[in-house]
Amino acid sequence: METITSPVGKGAVNRPQDVVVVQKLLRENGFPALRVDGICGSNTLKAIIDYQKRLYHLPDGIVTPGRKTLQHLTQNASPPCGPQGATSTNRQGTRRQPRQILPSYRCLRLLMQYEQLHTLPYDDQTSMTIDSWTSGATIGYGHWISRKSDFAQYKEGISESDAEALFARDLKPFIATVRDYVKVDLTQNEFDALLIFAFNIGSRDDRHHAGFYYSTVLKIINGESGENLDNAWMRYTLSHGKPMRGLINRRKSELKVYHEGVYLKI
Repeated sequence: METITSPVGKGAVNRPQDVVVVQKLLRENGFPALRVDGICGSNTLKAIIDYQKRLYHLPDGIVTPGRKTLQHLTQNASPPCGPQGATSTNRQGTRRQPRQILPSYRCLRLLMQYEQLHTLPYDDQTSMTIDSWTSGATIGYGHWISRKSDFAQYKEGISESDAEALFARDLKPFIATVRDYVKVDLTQNEFDALLIFAFNIGSRDDRHHAGFYYSTVLKIINGESGENLDNAWMRYTLSHGKPMRGLINRRKSELKVYHEGVYLKI
């Protein structure tokens, strides 16, 4: 793993080669849309501070060689192939409050693999490219074009970097969902699995009592139900009332992340 030779961040030396290393590490620790350009601008400073909020009460916005921020960034980035979380990098099953956890690089990579990149608008139900708005209009990594009036800006397609920026924006409320609704401490892989699950089923639909907030999975996690977790998780495999092979495989994949720390698309 590359390292830095001088501080990066607010008022620091900010040697371009060091900034590149920090930007790459930040991308792999919950900031996938951050540009790797060797320039410590406002977006890089904000990412450093946002990351440090999980480590310190008063972030200083500086990544220093041999200090806590760099150690955590390096420890959690691009782990070797094989299990992660409670079964490898987190061998003791260390648990933390959800508000102290950000999605890992492997979590983001797996989620992007499942959502798949589409640079042109498509119908989420049929996966067919579309040139006019429908209720299932989607683009990028699963970004739902919810309003007909928004379709024009996406009609001609988007770049991969635009798709990554949309993905990062769409992910934020789901990170907040897991942090807000889970009341028990989690390992990194448990947090990641719940985030991938919530991103797919939705956060909270009060009208239909649907989404992560109303799920039996959340009740089991929070100790409010004695049902079997795997059975509750696998209930979310239907599309229009019928079992869907893709959803079955996705649920199995999420459970492997949760139980074993294995990040593999099935």
